[in-house]
Amino acid sequence: MTDLTALDRFWRGTARWLDRPVLTALPSQRLLRGLFALSSRLGSALPPGTAQRQDATGALWLTPPGVAPDAPLLMYLHGGGFTIGSPRTHAALAAHLAAHAGLRVVMPRYRLAPEHPAPAAREDAIAAYRHLVEAGTPPAALAGDSAGGNLALLIAQHARDTGLPLPRAMALIAPAADLSGDIAARFAAAPGEILIPPAWARRIRRAYLPGVDPTDPAISPLHGDLTGLPPTRLHAGAEEALADEARRLAAAMDHAELSLWPVLPHVWHLHAGRAPAADRALADLGTFLAAHIPR
Repeated sequence: MTDLTALDRFWRGTARWLDRPVLTALPSQRLLRGLFALSSRLGSALPPGTAQRQDATGALWLTPPGVAPDAPLLMYLHGGGFTIGSPRTHAALAAHLAAHAGLRVVMPRYRLAPEHPAPAAREDAIAAYRHLVEAGTPPAALAGDSAGGNLALLIAQHARDTGLPLPRAMALIAPAADLSGDIAARFAAAPGEILIPPAWARRIRRAYLPGVDPTDPAISPLHGDLTGLPPTRLHAGAEEALADEARRLAAAMDHAELSLWPVLPHVWHLHAGRAPAADRALADLGTFLAAHIPR
């Protein structure tokens, strides 16, 4: 942990000693949604001067300072285990990523489980992407974290298979790419997983996939064809449970770069604007996106 600042250590401790116990103890997704909305406001900060608007679909549009209002578009899918989270909880993360990439960003809203189990999230994500294409603003880049990384991969696979324009590049943060098998056991077996408890992994699996085959490639993109997708940069904590899925994705994709960050928790990027490690990681992903998008 020698490379972590005091702020990074603080947020790492929060993940272990506050967030993890809360995820273990609270079964109510509605209560967790409210707590997450509050904690995200306290634990992150938009780049000062970011322009914001919400459209009629609930999608959040952000233009970081210094980015032209007609700049190429990044589409970002928020995480939260398919049960919590919103564009607002991940706004700072997406805005900092977009600022480093020189892009504006749109964050679509998608339906959450258990009220709306699979395939609702996938349907909404694909519909949002198709809407942007038909409106003449096809995303130049696609990104997401955890559950949002799953959805970003499903969008890219769908676009490839149906002839929709593909983004130029993708940035994925610890994508939940394989929902099959004993997920709780995988999280229990990862000694460096300091954020997500096995109980939470088990709970979201039940909420999101009641009666659904988790090996279906439309649910678990790692069970599908991962060739022919855009160049991709992957991040994960080196010791977190989803690091293995990131390794498997990088091995299965044609053009993928994997960066594993020691001792950091799942999606530490959420503390954008508050934690130097988050800001460094988003600068790395943004630089990658910028290098693949013509101006």
